This record gives sequence, C-alpha cells and structure tokens, in this order.
Amino acid sequence: VLQCALYDERRKDRLGSKNAVLSMLMGRKGGGSGNDESGDGSNPNNDPAVIAARETVTALLSEGTIERLIECIVGKFLMLHPDEVEEWESDPEGRYETDLAEEAMLDAASPRHCGGALLMTLMNVETDRVAKTLLDLTQRVFQQLPQDDVNSMLSREACYRALELCHNSMIAKGKRRLNFSEWFQAELLPILQTELAENSPVAMRAMQARAVTLTQAYACSLKGEEFDAAFQSIAKLMAAPDLVTALCASRCIDYLAILSVQERESGEDSPQLLAVRSHSVFALGNAFALANRAESEECLRVILMCVSALVEANGVYLEPVLQAIAEQLPPLWERAGDSVPIHSCLLSVLTHLIMKMGYSTVENSHVQAVLFPLLDYCTDINVVNRAETLLEDGLRLWLVTLLSSRVATMGSKLTSMLPRLEMILRSGLEPHLSLKVLQFNSILLGKQVVEPLGDFLRELLVTLTSRVHVKAKRNGDEMEDDVGNGGVGSKEKDVGTMRDAIAALSFADILMQLFPDLGYNISSPAIGKVISYICSGSENGQRLSVTMPLLEVSLSAFGRMVWINPNSFDEVFTQQNADPSQREMKIVALVKTWLGVVTSVSLATMISKKAQTIRFIDQKGTALSLCSAICRSPTLSRVAGADIVEFTRQLLEVEARGNISTETIVEVACGATRQVVGDGPLGDAANMTAEMLKLDPLLTVSLKEALDNAEKAVAMSSSQNSIM
Repeated sequence: VLQCALYDERRKDRLGSKNAVLSMLMGRKGGGSGNDESGDGSNPNNDPAVIAARETVTALLSEGTIERLIECIVGKFLMLHPDEVEEWESDPEGRYETDLAEEAMLDAASPRHCGGALLMTLMNVETDRVAKTLLDLTQRVFQQLPQDDVNSMLSREACYRALELCHNSMIAKGKRRLNFSEWFQAELLPILQTELAENSPVAMRAMQARAVTLTQAYACSLKGEEFDAAFQSIAKLMAAPDLVTALCASRCIDYLAILSVQERESGEDSPQLLAVRSHSVFALGNAFALANRAESEECLRVILMCVSALVEANGVYLEPVLQAIAEQLPPLWERAGDSVPIHSCLLSVLTHLIMKMGYSTVENSHVQAVLFPLLDYCTDINVVNRAETLLEDGLRLWLVTLLSSRVATMGSKLTSMLPRLEMILRSGLEPHLSLKVLQFNSILLGKQVVEPLGDFLRELLVTLTSRVHVKAKRNGDEMEDDVGNGGVGSKEKDVGTMRDAIAALSFADILMQLFPDLGYNISSPAIGKVISYICSGSENGQRLSVTMPLLEVSLSAFGRMVWINPNSFDEVFTQQNADPSQREMKIVALVKTWLGVVTSVSLATMISKKAQTIRFIDQKGTALSLCSAICRSPTLSRVAGADIVEFTRQLLEVEARGNISTETIVEVACGATRQVVGDGPLGDAANMTAEMLKLDPLLTVSLKEALDNAEKAVAMSSSQNSIM
C-alpha cells in the first residue's frame, strides 16, 4: 500500500507485485480477466475499498500511532523467537545462513523479511520520524530494562537489527540522524571487546554478533582510530567460541579489508589500510582456524572470501608468512570436492596471492599442490557445466600464473598445460582470455607454442572478427561472411562478440610484434577483412557504425601489418573490386580516419604525462607504417601523401620538444604491461617483454629517416603527375 501509488487491475494476479496487497484489501481474488476497469467502467483506484485502505495507512502514519507501529515491528518481527534461540545452540551454521548471511534478508517467505521491508518502507516515507522513534526506542531499552535480563538483551538486539536495516537512511540524504562514532565508542565497542564463554546466554552472544554486523553496516562512518579498534576487536571475534559470532566477524573483516583498499587515495595508504595490515596476520590465523570449525559450503565460502580480501589488502606485506598461508591451502582443496562456490573462492585466494606476491608464491610447493590441480579442474571443459561455472576464473588465474612465472623453474609445468589450452581455443570458449593466455605462453616459451596452431589460429581470428564484417541476408536472419567462408565450426555458433573481436585483433597485433613473419601469415586475413569492412563506408544504404575501441585496435594491427609488408596497403583495396576513383576515395577516408583516431586527445591524456607518452607511441607507429606504405604505393603517395608527411613532420617536432627518447618509450610501454598484476615481483614475462619492445621497429626506428623517405616518395609522385 505504501509503495504502490495506483492499483493496476491488469497486474492484480501477479503474486510478486505490491499490487497484490491492494487486490486483497479490495476483496478481489486471483484469476480474472485483467481488464483495466471494472464492469461499470469505473476507475479501480476509486474503489471504496482502496480509498479505505489508504485512509487506514494515513492513520497508521499519524503522530502517536506510527511510533507504536514501529515498536510492534521491532518486537514482533525483528526479535529472535524461542525456536531461533534454540537453533542458535543446536545448529549455529544453519542459524547464520538463515538469518545473518548476506542473502538472508532477501528471503521473501520469511516473516522477518516482511517486517524489515515494512520498516524500511516507513523509513523512506517518514524518514525523520521513524529515525527518531528507533533511536528513542533503542535508548529506552538500554536505559530502562535490566541489562542482564535475557528478554532485555533480545529486545536490544532487535533494536540493533532495526538500526542496521535502516542504516542508509540514518546517515544519508544530506543529514546524519545518528552519531555513529559516539555510539560506537560508548556502546558497541565494549560489546565487541567482551569475552563471552561458550555457555554464555544466547541472547548475549546474539547481541555481540549483531554489534559486529551493525559495525559493518556503518563502517564508512568510522574514523581512523575507531576503525583500528573495530578491526582488531572483530578479528579477535573470529576465534569466538560462538560459531555464529565468528562467522559474522569473518564476513565483516572481509568487508573492512576491501573498504580499506577502496579508500586508498593517490597511491597513499589510508589509516584504514594501515590498520588492516597491522592486524592481518592475527586475522588470517583466526580465519584458517575458523575454516577448520566450519562444515557447510556457505560458511566455508564466507571464510575463504575473508582470506582473499586480507591477501588483497596486504600484498607483499604478507611475504614473511607466505609459507604459513600456503600450508593451509592443500587441506582446503581436499575439502572442496565438487563445490563450485568453494573452488571459486580458492581461485580468488590464489589469484590474489600470486598477484600480490609474485613468483615466490607460484614456486611454493604447497601453493603448487593446489594451483595446478585447481587449474586442471577449472579448465576441464569436458565436464558438464564446467565452462559455464569456473572456466573464466580459471583462465584468469592461469594468466596471473604466467605473468609471475620464471621459465627455469616453471617451464615444464607451463608446457604440460598447453594441450588443455589448445582444447579451450578450439572450443571457442572465452577467447578474450584464452588468447591472452596463449600470448604469454608464447612470450615465455617461444614460437613453438604458436607454430603448430598456425592454420587453426588464422581461421579463428577471422571467425572472431566476423562481427564487424558480416551482412544480413535479405530473406532471413542468418549471417554470411562478407569475404569468403573462412570460419571455425558451425556458423550458428555466435563467437563473434565485439569483446572477442577486439581481443582477436589485439592478439594479432602482438603476435606480429613477437614473430613478424609467422604473425603476418596468421593475422593478415582477419585484419584485411576488418579494414575492408571499415572502408566500405555503408551497408544496405546505412552508414556503418564502428566503436572507437574496435577502430583503435583495428588500425593498430593494420599499421603493424603494413610495416611488415608495405604492399599490403594496396592489396587490401585491390581486393574490393572497386573502380579506381572509388578506391582512391576510400584510401583518403581511411587515412583521414586513422590520423583522426591517433590524434584525438582525452582528458586523461591531457593531465597525464604517461598517457601522453603512450599516445605518442601509437602516433609514431602510425607515422612509420604510413610512411613505409607511401614508399611502396604510388596511389597512397598521390592521394594522401601530403597529409601523412605533414602529420609525421608535426610528430617529429613533438618528439624533439618533449625530449622523448627510445628508452622512455620502452619504459612507458613496459609500465602499461605492469598494470596487469599487483605488487609482487613479476616473472620472466616482464624482462622478455622489455627486450621485445627494445627491438620493436615501430618504437625504435627514426622518425626523421621515415619522414625523409616519405617526402622523397611524395615529391617523386608529384613530378610524375605533372609530367603526365
């Protein structure tokens, strides 16, 4: 009634609709025609029953009545019932999962959910009055009822639950209705620091668990010293004899750790992050001990997510206890069985460990005892539903492992996984990640990783980029290839998403950078098709729309392709079977678009020196490729040579003014790669990438030399035209 402004006759039979409340108040039952109006043509919202219902609600919100209503909600719906108190003793994990876990309040069948939903709705409608009523009620319960009485403690816990539910409204909308800092110091912190025995009254333990979840709800209001005290106290409670409290503490520590990372500003560690790091070893010890106490899948998942968050917040600061952390992983792997949530959590823990601590983690024997069996398990696409549940996260862990591996110690293990990678690639699953895994395997292990897959990869890249060069048949929804039928697998299989097309073109670019001849042979058909499509200008009378990310990666790959074989520029246009004048117009349009893309300046580029250098790298590669093509293509030289020469001349001036050396370019290019992982020392891929960049002609060849050659080619073309 409160949330639904109008009764909609058409939706009266939808049980999930708030409309059902009004339908019931009107005395209408399910089943019916669903017409807009009743038989006499009247508006259902004018029905006397609806009007009476609204008058009742108005009365409930009147002064004096709303306060009594809120007290009833808190006392009847939010207070623990006797059977719940009994469950707290007999099945603590069940009690946690049904009432205190993240999903518990989303259970619409629960009476507590109904009461909580009504309370929050009242809070939205009458925020100030409800907030004042809740605070007055909480204070009255605390001051007037005996604090050692079981019912008093249950009433207090219910008030805490109500304030937790309404925390957004209590500190939002530009007005703080609750001074949480003051309340935390005076009331909540003493509860958190109380040491309760296993046989302490359930009501007292419930109040402590609620103090934990309440602190989590208002954590953003904690100041530096308060955050430190809260984190330390709650980390200690992960070892509490009461399992429900310990599990609540684990989830809260997870949240506080992530919050501390998010509050890190401008590379500086926040007081919250420093507080987390100062108590993390203690917290991790309690978390692993708690994992041995938990039996259910959900509870173990909560604990492992806490471990993952602590690792993320600490990074290399946990190096001294890496061995102790690693020793805890094999028993957890053995307990995982076929549980998707537990495997997902182990993936998260290992990913953060490796990202944050580098090759020392990958080479740890205890980590390896879990890492490679877990990778094998998650990437086994022959198992039903494995690809849908764990493959993507497994590939991310595989990628992080490659980035942090040294060939001398890890080469044989990485090589042994290549058949699995080929199987995934041939299946067409998650190509945006599987191609990246293949890329770093190629950097670490060499050309022999790619050579056996050459013919397959050539077809795969064409298929993945088909999204940008397909035409709809006039008589149906089938898709056909724009040029030929090179593809992989059934055409009904939609592997050509835009993300996959960008990933394929990016892989093609890097493959040509790693192994120019082999890369060109594999990549050029797909790149040529994409460029042909971009140059076609329109399709079925409609102007083509190509996204900027796709355009950038397409032109970058085409630039490297042209550098390797300058004749390929003309080859792309001669394959389009257009008359010479149209071909020249397309060349001019492509060059104009290309130069426009690489010279466009974003806000990030304007304010970041590093971003400016990265942009210069793209511009230099474009200039070198186009200057090379000018020297081989009389047509390009004639119709667009002057623009290319002018662009290169201006870029040379930028290089001179900015004193941009080859070493600077390589350093920045390596820095962009470094962002893939976290704080830990990288494996051999970093040094190998740096060496590759130092030898990359599109980074190292002189712009001055390229400009001189291009000017000669343009001058020669001009003289020939004047003679003709």
